[in-house]
Amino acid sequence: MFNINDRKFDNINKNLYKICNNLDKNIINYDITPLKQIKNNFKLKIDEFYREDRKLNIGIIGQVKVGKSSFLNTVIFNGKEILPKAATPKTATLTKIEYSDENYIEIEYYTESEWKIIERDAKVDSNLNQYMVSKEIINMVKNNNIDPYTYIKNKNEKIKFDSYEDLIGELNTYIGEDGKLTPLVKSVKLYMNKEELKEISIVDTPGLNDPIISRTDKTKQFIEMCDVVFFLSKSVPFLEAHEMELLTSQLPQKGVQRIVLIASQQDSAIIDTLWDCDTLEEAYIDVQKRLKKRAKDEFNKIIDRYKTAVNKENIIKILQECKEPVIVSSMTYNMSKKQIENYNEEEQNVYENLNYTDEIDNDWLNKIGNIDEVKAIFEEVVEEKEKTLIQKANTFIPNVKNELKIELNNILDTVNKRINLLSDNDKNELENKKKSMQHQINDIKAELEGIFGDLNITMEKNRLEGVGELREISREYSNISEKTGTITHVETYRVSTSVWYKPSTWGTSRPESYCYEEQYYYLDASDALENIRNFANESITTIEKTFDKAVNLSDLKRRLLNIVVDQFDTADENYDAGYFKMLAQKTINDINFPIIKIDVQDYLNEISSKFSGEVTNSSDKSNLKMILGNTISKLLDVITDKFSDEVQSMKANLNNIKASFVDNLLKNIEDEFNIILQQCENKEAEIKNNKEFVKLVEGILNDEMLKNL
Repeated sequence: MFNINDRKFDNINKNLYKICNNLDKNIINYDITPLKQIKNNFKLKIDEFYREDRKLNIGIIGQVKVGKSSFLNTVIFNGKEILPKAATPKTATLTKIEYSDENYIEIEYYTESEWKIIERDAKVDSNLNQYMVSKEIINMVKNNNIDPYTYIKNKNEKIKFDSYEDLIGELNTYIGEDGKLTPLVKSVKLYMNKEELKEISIVDTPGLNDPIISRTDKTKQFIEMCDVVFFLSKSVPFLEAHEMELLTSQLPQKGVQRIVLIASQQDSAIIDTLWDCDTLEEAYIDVQKRLKKRAKDEFNKIIDRYKTAVNKENIIKILQECKEPVIVSSMTYNMSKKQIENYNEEEQNVYENLNYTDEIDNDWLNKIGNIDEVKAIFEEVVEEKEKTLIQKANTFIPNVKNELKIELNNILDTVNKRINLLSDNDKNELENKKKSMQHQINDIKAELEGIFGDLNITMEKNRLEGVGELREISREYSNISEKTGTITHVETYRVSTSVWYKPSTWGTSRPESYCYEEQYYYLDASDALENIRNFANESITTIEKTFDKAVNLSDLKRRLLNIVVDQFDTADENYDAGYFKMLAQKTINDINFPIIKIDVQDYLNEISSKFSGEVTNSSDKSNLKMILGNTISKLLDVITDKFSDEVQSMKANLNNIKASFVDNLLKNIEDEFNIILQQCENKEAEIKNNKEFVKLVEGILNDEMLKNL
């Protein structure tokens, strides 16, 4: 199909098989599962790549509630709500869309073993996400009054449909937020007789932060096959830490050839900005500049990291494109195609907020939506299909070679550590060392207690400081200043027009006028409304800065990584450090700052229902000041309560992270020591066997077979 050397790939497959086969027969029973996974993934990629009907695999990736389904509905289905929204991780399902002459849905249920894991996790008394979501899924099944095993035993189900209406009804049953069978479904394939799908395969993924392990594995398998990714990040907040990790550390290394960064829900960012701007144009320009600057700053920091990477030119090229995000709003684009009377409640609310300056029209809604730019990129991506696939094929060999070298060196490190431990210690000494490790784990626990204890103290200290700042801000916005107005008075008087020699004019006169100005003082009711909006916005900024100051993610990551290395004695200071670093990285990515939203409409109504325009009466002015002060005071109470709740939630999240970090650390060390203690039963023979295994691995690393990969 492509101008690529098929025989070379076949040779690599054979060499990978030989490497795994040689090491799998090792006499020390070393688990080479990661190597087998590299071999299997490579074969899977090649087999999938050389399919006769090979399509361009396009991934739609982003966290839950980032707007992936709405984005696809707008771009692929012209605004029709075909794909239901997933409101929470429990309803997030991997959905694949492809062309077929026949219209049908293919449902994949959890396997029996996967379902038993969910049932097991649901019984665990823990607040960790994995267990909480499992509980929610089990509760959904109970509330829907269904027997899961009736469906799970079927494994797959195929359902035909004739119209979009039939399709929507069927999909809601299987992947809708409240769909009867939603909790049992792992993935859905949607086959449609739609011409524009002929060359592509689109997948709407649940995201790699999915707490259900089997769904995450399914997503990871797809990403291995992905050619192009449309990565969605909310405009507010844009490019969070865990999103940057996925964008920069995982996707480019998996063979993705192009990443189109989409800043979704632009309407929310503009609404948040509009209060501080005089015109819609000003707010739009501000949002565009701010989001593009953030993307440019973040990716400039990252690109230097890849200057020595395998396939560096390709990876840097992919990341460079991310510096220019496409900023969209699926909602406003769809609104631009409707009459106002046909808006739903959510659209009506967005329209009213965007129309704060009385400028919004269909042209503006379309401009904010910006979906035409995305459609143009989609067309370009499809046109460049063959070029993209050839580029991808050229990355297979360098990537698999790099993965293989890393894993073989990891094996060497681990086995050499075992040899050292066996050589330098008898069984009793190893037992003592294990106990010492246990003690050092307790030291790590103590260190973690110190780190997370410090974080909790810092969090509380910053909360108090934040509340103090909020009170200061509230005082600033609790009052409004009088403005000076001018009234022009016009007075008239009559001037005699009598002329003594004209008797007919005697007694006549004409009017004349003169003007004078009088100053007066007034309060502007719109200033009071502006104070309420500004207070809410500044409060949100203050709270976000407080969290950022209290939990410095970079510093926390560094301290966690240092702990797992520094707490072991000199002989073991690098003991399985790679695993611990990976664990620390994963742990730190689970920390998310809360997103604070404050609805001020009711507080605005307290002013606007009683006052408008200029307030000149002294009694009314006093009344307006009093109501504004009371309104800001009530809003302050709501904001500080919300702030305190979020701080408590953040503390609980940090405690869960601390607990899981220690548990995983302990299990890994104990498993490794149990292997070494077992080998100590026949110490000399095991040392010899381990050394032979090391020679075998070193031989593979130096072998022409690996060099020629």
